[in-house]
Formats: sequence, C-alpha cells, structure tokens
Amino acid sequence: MSSLNFSRKARRRKSSVWDTYAPPFDQMAKRFFGRSFSWAWLACIPLALVIVATWNTAAHAQEDAITAENVQVVLDNIWVLVAAVLVIFMNAGFGMLETGFCRQKNAVNILSKNLIVFALATLSFWAIGFGLMFNEANPFFGMGNFFLSGLTAEDPYAGNLTAPVFFLFQAAFAGTAATIVSGAVAERIKFVDFVIFSILLTAISYPITGHW
Repeated sequence: MSSLNFSRKARRRKSSVWDTYAPPFDQMAKRFFGRSFSWAWLACIPLALVIVATWNTAAHAQEDAITAENVQVVLDNIWVLVAAVLVIFMNAGFGMLETGFCRQKNAVNILSKNLIVFALATLSFWAIGFGLMFNEANPFFGMGNFFLSGLTAEDPYAGNLTAPVFFLFQAAFAGTAATIVSGAVAERIKFVDFVIFSILLTAISYPITGHW
C-alpha cells in the first residue's frame, strides 16, 4: 500500500515538474486548446506554415484562374519542401550515428558540432555557395546571385520550383555534405577548425564542384 501511494506521489510530482518547466509551445497549446500535444504534433506546425506560405506564393504568382499547370506548380513545390525536410533530418541521424561511435565524454561535442555546423553551412551556402554553384557566368563557377540577389520568390528558378524552395533543397544537401565529413574526423579535429573547414567546404569547394 505504501509503495502504491509513493508511486502516485511520484507521478503527481513528475506532472507538476513538467507543468512548471514545460516548453513554451506546450504551454501555449494548453492555454488555447486545453490540452498538451506531443512533440510529433508540434513538429508539424512549422511544416504546415511552410506549405501554406508556398501555396500563397504560388497563388500570388499566378493571377489567372486555377488551372492544372498552377496546381502542378504548387504540388511540385510542396513535394520538394517535404524532401528537403527529410534531407535535413539526415543531419540528426548522422549526429546520433557519430555519437554512438564516439566516447561518452565527447557526446555533447559531437551533437553540438553537427547542429552548429549545419547552421553555419546553410548561411555560407546562402551568402556565396548558391551563386557559385548555379550562376551561369562561366563554365567553371558562377559570379552572381550572391546572397540570393536577383532572385524573386515568384519567378520559377528550376522548372516549376520557386527560388526559396530550390535554395532550401540545395542548402540541405550542402549542409549534409559537411555533416558527413564530421563523422570521419570525429574526436580527431578541434571544434573551431572543423567549423572553418565546413564554411570553406559549403561556400567554395562544394558549390564549384556542383557547378561543373
């Protein structure tokens, strides 16, 4: 009987701690909907916002009535967005894999390296890499569209894809390329050195090779 009471108290204590330190999204969900949602449901929120934004962009790009071509443009962009999100999730998979092959004391370093490197790789690809890879200035490397300049969200860039969707898809692969290398040098390179290498890889080496 005493053990049963103890388990009930432990559950109540756990619930109260969760209510106190619940993430902001969970607290907001409880406030507006009267219940909490799992992290799987919360992860669908940004994806839904991206889909709505893409649909809105395609709608503004076409002032005519809805046609089969317009629907195909929207579906193509949504599908590539989903594919880009799946590629980005590869970063988490590589982080788990590398952590499992490393010593326990380096687990935090490996996970933080994968997260920060992916973020910096995306920024460097946005600033320099995308222009070097897809601008048609010469056969060796591009010489324009840095910081996505000269591109508009409404104009199709690659087939039916809008420029932001196409950039996100390509940036996901660029960041993943840097993450793959991190597994080969896990516990063998300093954090700052690998960050510098990743920026150079995604800003210069990877885009020029992709341009060829």
